Amino acid sequence: MFGLGAFKSGIFICAAAASIAWNGAAIAESSASDAVLEKLAALEARIAALETKNREYKREVEEVHALARHATEKAVRLSNAAIPLPASGNISSPLTNAAPVTWSGLVWGGSAGGAATQSRVGSGEHIVNTFPPNFSGFDSASTSGPARGGGAMLDLFVGWNTELSKSFVVGGQLEVTASNLNFSSSGTKSYTYFDGNGPTGATATGDFRPQVTSRWMASALIRAGFLVDERTLFYGLGGWTLAQFENHNVTDNPFYQPQETFMANGWAAGAGIERKLDSHWSVRAEYRYTHFGAQHTADNFLFQTNFATTQSYKRGTQYDQSMQAGRIGIAYAFNPFM
Repeated sequence: MFGLGAFKSGIFICAAAASIAWNGAAIAESSASDAVLEKLAALEARIAALETKNREYKREVEEVHALARHATEKAVRLSNAAIPLPASGNISSPLTNAAPVTWSGLVWGGSAGGAATQSRVGSGEHIVNTFPPNFSGFDSASTSGPARGGGAMLDLFVGWNTELSKSFVVGGQLEVTASNLNFSSSGTKSYTYFDGNGPTGATATGDFRPQVTSRWMASALIRAGFLVDERTLFYGLGGWTLAQFENHNVTDNPFYQPQETFMANGWAAGAGIERKLDSHWSVRAEYRYTHFGAQHTADNFLFQTNFATTQSYKRGTQYDQSMQAGRIGIAYAFNPFM
């Protein structure tokens, strides 16, 4: 009896111990699973927090991009905005309504200026006085200059310009000038006397002061230049000038003091700058040098009194004149292409 009861008791105790061991393992396994779940929950919460931050960063970046686009669009609108007109609407913007500028066409205008002149005069005389039955006379040689003078002038001109390219202009110009230019000079005159027997040996010297003025001129010129911009032309010019001169006080003859008029012509050259004010009006400033070729004049006459006294007079004179002039002018262009 004892043995069987003890055996049953051992079996019961073993079963109880096994049950306790199983339940402990189950409890331990459950605790480990709970820890893993807690870690996963914490990781999910961290990921959710990071996603929230990422969405906030994206929203901030989009807001910054939107502000930048708005600022750029506003700057573009301001740069392209039209210049506002006055309420009357009668005045247009010079930038949007300015007429195109061209240099081709018919041109007329005027200019005014002054000149520095230079003059040289040489003259020779042969005078014979006859007092029957004798005669006497003298030869003289006179030189003056080079002497400097000056004066003022007023021009009217008409011409034609052609714009060969965007940078080159050629043209021609006809010009008339009213002037008050002084070409007077001073020098000396030497005398050699003679009579019916030949040279007397007597000589003398005196002053020679020819008074020469110019009252008008006419010029034919060619202009050519280049454009430094659409409205500014630098040009050179060349051509020919004809001038009228008046001559006083070139002889000591008490019977004959002529006011002599003669013409002289010569070449002209210079340079200038012209600036367009609009499609028609322009202003210009110019320098020009003119050299008149040597001009000869001659006088030959016989003077006779009631007492049979006569005087024969011969004179030859050479004039050499030049001038440097500065002018400021205004021109108006009739453009057939506008």
